[in-house]
Amino acid sequence: MVAEVKLAVAGSGKTRWLGENVSPNNRNLLITFTNQNVNNIKRSVISHLGEIPENTCIMTYTRFVYYWLIRPFEPSLKVGTITGGFVSSGIDITQPPEHDRLNPGNGYYKNDNILHYLSRRSSKLFSNRLSDLYCKQSAAYKKNARNTISMFFDEIYVDEFQDFTDSDFKLLIDLAKISGTNVHYVGDYYQSLVSKSNKRKGTPYSNGRDLSAIIGQLEKNKLVVDTTTLMKSWRCSADSCSFINHKLGIPLVSADGHEGKILHVTENQEIYKVLYNPKITKLMWNAAIPGYGIFPSTNKWGYSKGDTYKDICVILTKSTDGIVLNQEFAPTTQTLHMLYVALTRANHDAYLIDSPTYHRFMHDNILQSG
Repeated sequence: MVAEVKLAVAGSGKTRWLGENVSPNNRNLLITFTNQNVNNIKRSVISHLGEIPENTCIMTYTRFVYYWLIRPFEPSLKVGTITGGFVSSGIDITQPPEHDRLNPGNGYYKNDNILHYLSRRSSKLFSNRLSDLYCKQSAAYKKNARNTISMFFDEIYVDEFQDFTDSDFKLLIDLAKISGTNVHYVGDYYQSLVSKSNKRKGTPYSNGRDLSAIIGQLEKNKLVVDTTTLMKSWRCSADSCSFINHKLGIPLVSADGHEGKILHVTENQEIYKVLYNPKITKLMWNAAIPGYGIFPSTNKWGYSKGDTYKDICVILTKSTDGIVLNQEFAPTTQTLHMLYVALTRANHDAYLIDSPTYHRFMHDNILQSG
């Protein structure tokens, strides 16, 4: 049996690879974060096979954890000193649990109380604490859950592996111990910390750990790391890949060497044309950047993850101006990864505007006139 992590790069065709590796002769389980990604994978499978085989399940991670690792085993779930004693009525994705531990009586419960995981109001389990609940169970409980899954599936695929942190990551490490089922995790390390399964910079990315350290941890957990299959980008042009290699220090190779340029825009007339062109998607750090929502086709760096555009314009920030200006470029790991996501959205041209030039343009041409 295989337990592997396929490291990918932006635009390498992860979703297509997932679809093309689904065999109608196997019992397949494909897991991803969002309903949108579920639909993307379904389209990929249908494109490959013409339909979704009856023996293939595609679902979100939250549904997988609840319906395969928690709900069937509730009578044997142990919380604190109590085993069983409750029946949940589903997953609560609307009412977040209380996190503040410092104000007694505010509704926070310690993790030795079932109400830490279960909403008193709805009797549903909090979606963001499902993995915590599973990880606190005994080795025997986890083995029983894994053995049950192996009775139903030959192949398990998990998309966007880089987004799983803390208990979600630990759960997937545990799942990889399954016997009789092949496990395939697919993800791009350099897109980690952009949209995570929780908001903490936790396992395995704490302290800004680099790729070699992550690979070492995965191999320590007996996962085979594949660094070749999905390491060329079909989306990014040869010039974009070269720029990202040189400026960001992130290895990226264009699969077909197609044309597309990186262009540093500094003249007002050209900036105006780019910003007001609806066919060029403007990518900004966040919605607080002046001009966000004013110019047509705007998005945030992190929110653009998973998207593909023909042409983009990236509005740089003070900490990232160094890639086009003669300045130091030493961003945090998270900022570096978010910039990588932004720069790899285009399959043709990428226009870059440094922050001093952009704010001067906004002040002289937009904000003053407003």
